[in-house]
Amino acid sequence: MGSPDNYKVEYSINPWMDADVEVDLNLAKEQWANLKQAIESAGAEVKVITSNKAQPDLVFTANSGIIYGKNVLISNFKFQERQGEEEIFQNWYKDNGFDVGRIPSEYKFEGRGDAFVYHKYLIGTYGIRSDKEALEFIANEFGLRPLVNKLVDEKFYHLDTCFQLLPTDNNDAIYYPKAFEDSSLSNWADLFNLIPVSQDDAEMLTCNAVVIGNTVIFPSGEISIIEKVRDLGCNVIQVDVSEFIKAGGACQCLVISLD
Repeated sequence: MGSPDNYKVEYSINPWMDADVEVDLNLAKEQWANLKQAIESAGAEVKVITSNKAQPDLVFTANSGIIYGKNVLISNFKFQERQGEEEIFQNWYKDNGFDVGRIPSEYKFEGRGDAFVYHKYLIGTYGIRSDKEALEFIANEFGLRPLVNKLVDEKFYHLDTCFQLLPTDNNDAIYYPKAFEDSSLSNWADLFNLIPVSQDDAEMLTCNAVVIGNTVIFPSGEISIIEKVRDLGCNVIQVDVSEFIKAGGACQCLVISLD
């Protein structure tokens, strides 16, 4: 996780962001601490990267890169406002024992936000903030088979805003169909039992949930899919991250799993 000490919304690079909306920093810090506590109570250890005054979105560590074992490929951010994060994340991973690599600079890619490793596959999305060529490069570097889909709704600009694999034996996953060009996600259907969420749930960033063991940490709100997730055997926690939703991120955006 990234320290929230310098978090603010001072530019707009996605439909959620409004530079005229003020962030309550004290509340943001409290919400971040509550999420950290929920993650730790679910059994994970949290490492924290120091904040940086010039990089208010550094708090969204999901976008730092893609991790495979002790290897990490650092993101190439689409927007100049976030490109200064790349060196910071690169240095942090090196200092924490990772083998660090880079993607060719002409390919844009935004880390765990748009891709994750699932067994022998690279599951990813492109079209808004990441390039298909970047996903193909990553899959080749890691020796994985790429299974990718195109995003078509600017509001759901990363995979982690509209898809989340659940910790069930049936490989259940929640997703928002209208975020994808192929709303049926036909090339993922053999891997996951796909469970659609409503537009109302999607717009509360329901799919931007954190999974730790058997626990699913959702953002707060009247989320209709939660009862189904409980019925699937998951332990459900909700944490208010409203100050971070002002920047277009909820629980998963604030976290990257290191193993």
